[in-house]
Amino acid sequence: MVVGGREQLAAFYHEKPEDFYRTDSKTYQAYLDVIRQVITRTNTITGRHYYDEKAIMAWETGNELEDTNADFLHQTSAWIRKWAPHQLVVDGTYKKVNDFALSDPNVDIISNHYYTNANNNHPEQVRKDLAAIGGKKVYLVGEFGLLDQKDLNAIMQSIVHSEVNGAQAAGGFIWGFRGHRHDGGFYWHKEFTGHYSYHLPGFPGEGKANQEMEVVTLVRTAAAQMDGQSKAPALPVPEAPRLRESNSPFAINWMGSPVGRYYDVERAVEPQGPWTRVGKGISDGKNEWDPSTMSLFRDDYRSLTLGQTYYYRVIAKNESGQSAPSNVIRLKHTQKNLPPVVTLQDMLSTTVDKGVQLNAALQDDNLPDPKVSVAWSHDGKNNVHFCDSSKKETRVWFSAPGNYALTFTADDGLLESSKTINVSVKPAVRPVPADYCSFGSGTMDVSKGTLNSIKSEKDTLVIGEDGFLGPFAHDGDSVSWQVNAPWDGKFALHVKFNGKWGSKKNSFIVNDGTPISIEFPQTDEKGQTIVIPVTLREGANTISFGKFAGDWGYMFIKSIEVTAE
Repeated sequence: MVVGGREQLAAFYHEKPEDFYRTDSKTYQAYLDVIRQVITRTNTITGRHYYDEKAIMAWETGNELEDTNADFLHQTSAWIRKWAPHQLVVDGTYKKVNDFALSDPNVDIISNHYYTNANNNHPEQVRKDLAAIGGKKVYLVGEFGLLDQKDLNAIMQSIVHSEVNGAQAAGGFIWGFRGHRHDGGFYWHKEFTGHYSYHLPGFPGEGKANQEMEVVTLVRTAAAQMDGQSKAPALPVPEAPRLRESNSPFAINWMGSPVGRYYDVERAVEPQGPWTRVGKGISDGKNEWDPSTMSLFRDDYRSLTLGQTYYYRVIAKNESGQSAPSNVIRLKHTQKNLPPVVTLQDMLSTTVDKGVQLNAALQDDNLPDPKVSVAWSHDGKNNVHFCDSSKKETRVWFSAPGNYALTFTADDGLLESSKTINVSVKPAVRPVPADYCSFGSGTMDVSKGTLNSIKSEKDTLVIGEDGFLGPFAHDGDSVSWQVNAPWDGKFALHVKFNGKWGSKKNSFIVNDGTPISIEFPQTDEKGQTIVIPVTLREGANTISFGKFAGDWGYMFIKSIEVTAE
């Protein structure tokens, strides 16, 4: 399968992307054949050809075809009509309404997409396009979005209620919704603005930051209004979800019901029951879901008997009721809990004035659950001092020379493992510091850094009146600071940034090391702070921020501060 657009299609024929619009080009002829193949394909589910498929209302000449010309539209729409005579044709032009589209007999619907970068993402665009069409064709807002829900609703209400000489829009689509995955959760996508996909019927917890409930509500309300209703009807009762096969009671997934908001999981020791509810109010609406590494439900290890066979089913619920139970799957509990496996460094040495970094690693089977508590302990009476004994990685310092045994313990709730590391501590070789655990560089704004600005006529790297440096648009644009660290180890880098131009990617480089790529979210002009873990060496360090290989650029930064983790 080949995925791409005009550029990729043209490359097959050694032509340019703009040749796509030239009807005598090889690229265009290939596009016509792609159209034919798709329209005449047989739906493997229904057995119908796509040109007879009842679920398909219309075919669009293409997505956001800004350079559509009369010949291209005339031939493309006629070609679609030839293969799909009983379905409608949409002109896929973007940002404008062409007069030649209004007179083309094979074009049924004029579409436009509203986005901020097209300067048309506002309610007034509906009336503007309706006026340009003049009632000659049906008008559809094919996409709009990437705005606050209040702005989305203003556009949607304009779509519903705007009228120009008796003509109204046929509808509008918000970008963008994604459906259920077969193996659990939803498909999802993150835009450069930081917006995630929306998921029906909306999830008040997982979708809160994405204003999902508000967006779903405004879409359902608009659909009801266009149908002559004053408000959206109640959701239908969910259909039964589809429980997927599994080999573990600790990795259970299902394909969700289209309007299921929550799910209950039931378990039995016989195929016909009786059933006991073992999971209640489970949501499948999390963004960034990955069914290859995540599970919607894991049973309670402590409630299961090793070697016993269990049966599971799932019920979908929403405010209108609950579904019939899903299919039943059979699982035998064969996973015996094993203690965590602990790995420590080799023997360490330090001096009284320095302290040392401890790094423990552990592996666990996630039984009885994924939570593992950890703790450092010692036999050194009052001479050993952990900065944080509850973390795998921490610093420790000593108030007297000697040999010390430090023990790291990992406890999964049922079983635990421990290992010990020996530390040799010699007398101080310089003054003892007042604090071995705390450090703060203080805020260092961009004026205290060294700027490297690539010469350009556009988007030059400068410090604005608001104190933010940007936009880091050119490869090599950077700012560097010098930071003196009190010890070797891990630190927290606090970055004040501004993503007013949308979600972008830039990188930090510490001491000429590998770039640390950061995808910054969109923010308002005031910006926000992000914390990034970095490793520094004792003494002088160089921390650089900029547009390096693979970065998108266009970020603004105001200051950094380094603290102990």
